[in-house]
Amino acid sequence: MSASEPIIAIVGGGFSGAATAFHLARLLPASASDIVVVEPRERLGYGLAYSTTDPSHRINVPASRMTLISGQDSHFADWLQQSSAIVGDVEAIAANGAIYPQRRVFGGYVESHLQPFLLSKTIRHVRSAVASVERSGEGYSLILADGRTLAADAVVIATTHPPPALPLAMQSVAGIAGLVANPYDLESLEAISRNDHVLVIGTGLTSADVIATLDRKGHRGHIVALSRHG
Repeated sequence: MSASEPIIAIVGGGFSGAATAFHLARLLPASASDIVVVEPRERLGYGLAYSTTDPSHRINVPASRMTLISGQDSHFADWLQQSSAIVGDVEAIAANGAIYPQRRVFGGYVESHLQPFLLSKTIRHVRSAVASVERSGEGYSLILADGRTLAADAVVIATTHPPPALPLAMQSVAGIAGLVANPYDLESLEAISRNDHVLVIGTGLTSADVIATLDRKGHRGHIVALSRHG
């Protein structure tokens, strides 16, 4: 351990990394540790899932079933009632009264609960990516993408999955017009014409995002979603 307070480095500042930092800061005694979140994005708590700016990307379960604090099932729903996060969003409330806000709203909820700890310096945000982690004595040395190094007594890996890449079987069509290899590339999705026939490979949550985006922009052509499981 360090001679002073131990340094806990959290690699990744999406929901998992932000939630880890939040609970450490909330549960550990004051000044018991230095919590550092290494995340290249400007804001913590959003990550890949909750940083989308597409208004058609919503949480896929009711707000009453999402929470930052286990055992407090209505924590997010209560925050929505107390904030103005869904004011004017007529599509957020389903016919049965369940609330499905845009996904970035959940990111804002997580961020808002980190803010007091960031202001008090209990949590520090280092804006960079981690290039590598090496053992250094009884601790670790994090080499950042911008060339800096960060010493830590403990490391939490909370990184997202790698950027989208074409499967080997599709490498022969790489670069062909009309192929969108990155489903988060909204500019390429916007370029799809209203009546184009679209094949979506995969039927997971990402495919639902893609189809929701196409629907929002008025697409009316045929869409076929293909998966191994049908």
